[in-house]
Amino acid sequence: MTVLEDRVPEVASHTAASALEAALGDPTASENPYGFAAMVRRAEQEAFPSALTEIAGPALRLAYIPADEGGDLVHYDQTLTLVRIAARRDLTIMPATMIDITATLCVLLAGDADQRERVVRLLRSGGSIGFAFSEPEHGSDLLANTCAMTPDRAAGGWRLNGEKWLVGFGRIAEAMLVIAHSGGRGPAAYSMVLVDNPLALGSAGRRAAEATGGTAKIRLQRPTGMRGTDFAHFEFDGVPVGDEAVVGRLGRGMETAMRAMQVVRATSTGANLAAMDSALRLTMDFAHEHNAAGRPVAQHPHNRRELGTAAAALIACDVVATACARSIHTFPAAQSLWSGLVKTVLTDLSAEVFDRCADVLGTRSVLREGPEAAFDVLRADNAVVRYFDTSPMANLRLVSVQLGRFTEDGFSAKQAGDRELLATTFDVDAALPPVDFADLALSARGLEVVTGALPREMRAIFAAARPCTAQTLALLDRLDLAMHAVRTRIRGLTELSSAERATTALDLATEVGYLHAAAACTQLWWFNRARSLYGTTPGSLDWLLPALALLLDRAEYRRTRLPMPLADSAFDVVARLRTQQCLFAAQPVPLAPEKGMDQS
Repeated sequence: MTVLEDRVPEVASHTAASALEAALGDPTASENPYGFAAMVRRAEQEAFPSALTEIAGPALRLAYIPADEGGDLVHYDQTLTLVRIAARRDLTIMPATMIDITATLCVLLAGDADQRERVVRLLRSGGSIGFAFSEPEHGSDLLANTCAMTPDRAAGGWRLNGEKWLVGFGRIAEAMLVIAHSGGRGPAAYSMVLVDNPLALGSAGRRAAEATGGTAKIRLQRPTGMRGTDFAHFEFDGVPVGDEAVVGRLGRGMETAMRAMQVVRATSTGANLAAMDSALRLTMDFAHEHNAAGRPVAQHPHNRRELGTAAAALIACDVVATACARSIHTFPAAQSLWSGLVKTVLTDLSAEVFDRCADVLGTRSVLREGPEAAFDVLRADNAVVRYFDTSPMANLRLVSVQLGRFTEDGFSAKQAGDRELLATTFDVDAALPPVDFADLALSARGLEVVTGALPREMRAIFAAARPCTAQTLALLDRLDLAMHAVRTRIRGLTELSSAERATTALDLATEVGYLHAAAACTQLWWFNRARSLYGTTPGSLDWLLPALALLLDRAEYRRTRLPMPLADSAFDVVARLRTQQCLFAAQPVPLAPEKGMDQS
């Protein structure tokens, strides 16, 4: 039986999110311009979320930019919660207000003072910056990109030639950060330029650009989800670029983008969490309000087991995404690995949550009318998030080349400082150090700390959990054995042929992602066992055990439903948070009251 607090504690660290939630009101109210019905109407019309952007934009636009750069960042986990609060009503709010995140972070990482000040000023005024990186012929093979900036020996500066596609807000962005071939080979052959968008300057601006001998053409692209957002395909033909537009050193564009995308991957998980929260919430409402065979849908064991498994997946995602957001402050040099692991887990498990909820909703999950129409929109939008910043296969490759970070069995004496930072990362009440983007690295350094810390702690964790059931100890033992087994297999990669090594490494990348998430859940419980999480009593394992069981199954490629007792436990946790109208999160932020909400 799940042990729950009588009242969910207030979350003082998320006051900005609470204020935004209060301003946005009841998402289930049909007349609310910030609610689900409005989201469905916009999706049908492929309309931009103007009203939602107007009210949520000030809270989101600079929420990822440090204060010393002119932004509003406090802690990245707070930014993640802000995203969840707004995006649970419509995922298009994320590109509508944060489409600039990759371009902006690139400029903050490598730009001069004037360039950094320019982008922050532009964002604060409500403007946007497109990020022109990918090309239609090359996809994720970025080193094959051919869009080039060549020296203009007659007029000085550069000329931009080539194509870029899927440029966010390409039609209306005032500026664009373009990554183009500038000479040489490999990653060092690419540079960044921050240019005015001639297509956003009006006819006079376009004529002025053409007078210099260059042209730019655009074709709009329509995604299957996040309709109403602007993605564009650009063709540059001799567009002039001044020397002052070059961001950072020549030849460092690819490196800078790879570092910036680590933060983008971590932040984009907020959209997955928002989509899962609303999907599970809508499905639980349906399951409680509708009858089948004379009783509520939620009372049928099969449906309850599906929803409990979905709830466990959401809990696991909340833990691993929140820890990653906090680790941007504490372990920035590990983000090339950490953010990749989290991205893999969130995209896969969020799709599973929608699949399980859809099976409970039945045909209502594919209807474009009624209260459940929002589910179909959210599902399509969540599928688009899967391809934000890095494709799934490219992301797995990023993890696979860093598997050596998992081969150590625990912290050494030299890593005592990492042990303290790990505690800060997972202690949800601990103040975080200021973020330092300069420490972002192309490859993670040192031990993978989340899994690496567990061997040393496991004996104490077992002791603390011993008053609980044999099932608890069996799951912890299973995690411990699984980590030892995967380390052995990683060490054995060197004995395989190159072809076998490449395919096996991708499989291992998937497995270590789930084991990292399982270790993160254990660490969150361990460092917060004196406080309430998910509305349960301090030290309760009732949220942890379902999450652990699910993650260990997924690490073994088993996509089965949880056993009934564990599914019941996870279901009870989220059902309680649903009744108390709180976010499905370890720190359950109160949500706007909903009309007709059953408080029983």
